[in-house]
Amino acid sequence: MTAMIQARCETVRPEAGNVKVFTLRVQSGHFDFLNALQAGKHVALSYPDTGGTLQQRMYSITRMADPDLIEIAVKGSGRNSVSDHLHATLREGMNVPLQYVAGDISVDSIVGYERIAMIAGGIGITLPIALLRELAARSTDGLPVPNVHLLLSIARIADIPFLHELLQLDLTSSWFTLTVFVTQEKIRDSAHFKVGRPSFENLELLQDPQAVVICGSHGFAQALREYTIQAHPISHMLIEAFSPPVKSGIEILPDAGSAPLQLHVRSTGQTISPEPGSSLLEMLEAADVPIRSQCRSGICGACRVQISDGEYRAEPDFCLSDQDKAQGHALACCTFPLSGAINVDIGTTS
Repeated sequence: MTAMIQARCETVRPEAGNVKVFTLRVQSGHFDFLNALQAGKHVALSYPDTGGTLQQRMYSITRMADPDLIEIAVKGSGRNSVSDHLHATLREGMNVPLQYVAGDISVDSIVGYERIAMIAGGIGITLPIALLRELAARSTDGLPVPNVHLLLSIARIADIPFLHELLQLDLTSSWFTLTVFVTQEKIRDSAHFKVGRPSFENLELLQDPQAVVICGSHGFAQALREYTIQAHPISHMLIEAFSPPVKSGIEILPDAGSAPLQLHVRSTGQTISPEPGSSLLEMLEAADVPIRSQCRSGICGACRVQISDGEYRAEPDFCLSDQDKAQGHALACCTFPLSGAINVDIGTTS
């Protein structure tokens, strides 16, 4: 893992939807880190939540103003999260520790296609806006760009970050189309705004996209992935989820009379007895068991493990094949142990 690198907050500006946009200047001398920076990828920040617990969270790089100057957008949610604390406390002139750059989605991932659909939910607009800015720069330079149709799902029109920029791009370019789905506000349907959520029928109407970029919460990304598989089964999908799988409430609790939960960790020889309800990743981290992790959303595959025996629930992920799962592979962030003795093989954590 990359050593901590300090970045100085250069500017802070408010955006719609309780979003703040921060520009961060990475300190000089870290050439490998700087070379990895690219709009659309995400950077891992080390920052405390509102309770003071230091955590690692990842944010999309929405713009590269200079080779060492990145922009991120952070939404305050009111859930006492790292994002809430960052949103409330990070000011111009302050330093913030960065850990590494990750992610596989950038403008290089999409410029080879002719037709692309982008589907975003809420603050998931950060990935499309990063890619669209890069495409707009290419178009200005006379380079070819794909035709892009963005479907954005949002609660209210006033909550849309970067709305002016998106509308301007739609109205001034021949290659970009914007459709906004408004879920919690009564509006009149128009060329750009529709009532409701993106549906299978909406995806069917797209003109055979060769690639589909999806970004939103885990549940949003999973639902739109399923729609895409049905509507455009040969499209290449690029998926980014920014939240962990939602715990399924009472469904993840063990049945009455089930054997107590025990995790046998092969790599360390430990046996731990956590309470059901958390993900396997959270259980291992709480017990100080070394395990790699990055996205925590079933995208990157960093927390891949093998599990057997006992009872556990696997939430959908975005990177394991059916063959992987048949062989007992799982992602710790998407696995919820329930009861019994579960064997966990983490393998290498380097």
